[in-house]
Amino acid sequence: MDAPPDSTPAELVMRDAQDELSSIFADIAEFWGFTRTQGRIFGLVYMSPRPLSQSEIRERLDISAGSTSMTINSLLEWGVLHRDDRSYVAETNFFTLITRVMRKREANEVDGAIQRAERMVRRLRELRSDAAEVEFSIRRAEHVLGFFRAGKAVLDAFVSRAPLARIVNRLARRASRLRASSADSHVHLDA
Repeated sequence: MDAPPDSTPAELVMRDAQDELSSIFADIAEFWGFTRTQGRIFGLVYMSPRPLSQSEIRERLDISAGSTSMTINSLLEWGVLHRDDRSYVAETNFFTLITRVMRKREANEVDGAIQRAERMVRRLRELRSDAAEVEFSIRRAEHVLGFFRAGKAVLDAFVSRAPLARIVNRLARRASRLRASSADSHVHLDA
């Protein structure tokens, strides 16, 4: 959607910044297996000085009402957006966003890989064979299982409230300086 004809130079630059961040987050979202629309909406809402309604988001990004609604709902489920009455605001703590995604998605993948590798090791051990090929397969399967378990331990330590997580979280909040309450973190513009 084009900028209103009476836009000030500052409004045009801010609009360009919203468009650019929306595009950046679309690329990042796509890289991590999310939709470009999820990234675009997050980027727009993140760069908005005030909460945005669903219709404002839809019009600004020129996307369908259905796509806007479904995408906003998915972003609410992920904790990327939050409701502010009938509008939406973005989560500003990137550490919180990353750990939430890791808990919900990557942790499930790692848990699934561990369970599958455990079954594989169990089945190989049940062969009770001294054949070199079987012993080789068991060692390799156990090695992979150990790697997956170590990866899970690292992931769990990262997303837990361990001292390292608290330090990184504190740094993320300081860097963003946007941890104020929802009401305080938005510029209220007079219409």
